[in-house]
Amino acid sequence: MKMNLDYLDRVRRMASLFTTRKTSDLLEGDFSSLQHGRSLDFDDLREYRYGDEISDIDWKSSSRTGKILVRRYFADKKHNAVFVCDTGTKMTGDTPAGESKEHLALMTFGMTAYLLDKQGINYAIAHSGANGDTVSNFLSGAAHLERLLAGYENALESGEPVHSLNELLDNVSAAYSKHMVMIVITDGEGLASIDERLVRRMIYHNDVYIFKIEDAFLTTADVFDLEANRFEDSYLSSDRILREEERKLRQSMENAAEKRMTPYRVFFKSISKEEEIVDALVELFRKRKGA
Repeated sequence: MKMNLDYLDRVRRMASLFTTRKTSDLLEGDFSSLQHGRSLDFDDLREYRYGDEISDIDWKSSSRTGKILVRRYFADKKHNAVFVCDTGTKMTGDTPAGESKEHLALMTFGMTAYLLDKQGINYAIAHSGANGDTVSNFLSGAAHLERLLAGYENALESGEPVHSLNELLDNVSAAYSKHMVMIVITDGEGLASIDERLVRRMIYHNDVYIFKIEDAFLTTADVFDLEANRFEDSYLSSDRILREEERKLRQSMENAAEKRMTPYRVFFKSISKEEEIVDALVELFRKRKGA
């Protein structure tokens, strides 16, 4: 698979905006459960790394495997993060600002994953495409991010997905039994489809954050309907009553989503252009910290 170095370069440049802010420590402590000392809750084993405590070496397991293994405890292990990303034709349209929804989805994923990576957090991505579902391994590093960006881009451009966002969220929520951070990237239609039952299932093991990529308004000039494969009738853009009704409908759908999710400490933030990603990310994590 061809690596998308262009997106990775864009992500790195945008990350500099985040790190120059006083709020650049928003991620610290929110995802990491790293503590000094030891917990009694044993989790798993991993290979010895320079700086590990000698007392943590599991000599029996090491002798069986031929590798030096150390015991890892819940208090010493950082959370994993899983991105659940929407796909399909609807994600290839434009935003009200005239920017590509596909581009914003990729940049939102890349930017957030890059910052998690800087905190030493392993992350994975789940998405569905015309060729099936993808759920990656939990890893970190530039090569991992490049692969996931390229895979997500391919899924966005492959056509209608095998599974909807709801089905994907259901499957991912059921697949993992340990506490994680779940970050959902979708649009207005995807947000509206997340009902209260699914919200409860998502939060059972996870802290959930949702980024909503805004859709272009139908009541503007030269709007192309992706599903109908044609331009909308021009009278829609000149009718002020229709335009106001569309705005009211969108606001009503957003209010309903907020009413469903806020009691469960699930927050979402809307994005319509690339320059809003950093502010949206900061505000979303601040809401979670203050809840």
